[in-house]
Amino acid sequence: MESLTIGQKLKLERKRLGMTQIDLGKRLGVGQSTVSDLENGGLKSWHVHRDALAKIFSKSRSFFEPREGEVSEEPVEIDSHSDEPATVEIPEYDVRLSAGGGFAVDRETTRRYWPLPRFLVVDRLGVAPNQATVQEVIGDSMLPTLASGDYVLIDLSDQRLGLPGIFAVWDGDALVCKRLERVPGSDPSQVRLKSDNPLHGEYLVDEERVRVIGRVRWVTRRM
Repeated sequence: MESLTIGQKLKLERKRLGMTQIDLGKRLGVGQSTVSDLENGGLKSWHVHRDALAKIFSKSRSFFEPREGEVSEEPVEIDSHSDEPATVEIPEYDVRLSAGGGFAVDRETTRRYWPLPRFLVVDRLGVAPNQATVQEVIGDSMLPTLASGDYVLIDLSDQRLGLPGIFAVWDGDALVCKRLERVPGSDPSQVRLKSDNPLHGEYLVDEERVRVIGRVRWVTRRM
């Protein structure tokens, strides 16, 4: 296979083990589209996954690193604590979370992937990488908790309406970032969307119009 590209090698090894791109993506903590990019040579950060791929396919590091010089047949060094990659790739979609008046969703395409430490996403936050997204916050209605320009990690698997916390939610008109609670005794059932900034207050939406996207679990901001 010396004349094959890294992507071609990856595809052959995946098929040899009877794995789909989705199967391999789950092992790597990425989506199927990332595996497709790896195989097609369109992902420049393939080296982030090199060690994990070598472990999955029981190959030497050099099998997926042909340009590092002399090929070594030394076995891959296995981490006794984990065989998972140190980073996970979390997608950022081409939408923005409003913490103000709201932004309508025109399309949901992947803008980029955020390589984040596995210990942060999985171990500390308890979020499954394939059930997460990173999104930008726009507006000041969640100050001081969230500021415009912050990026938040959203757990897409946690859509439990009424629990404490901040959620990304479709309110029937826009994708927003709010605290949520059901209005007791309302008929038809309504949901109260609350801002942390007292200047913005709260508003009510019929529950049938509300779609909870996920819970905000982590925020990063520029100082």
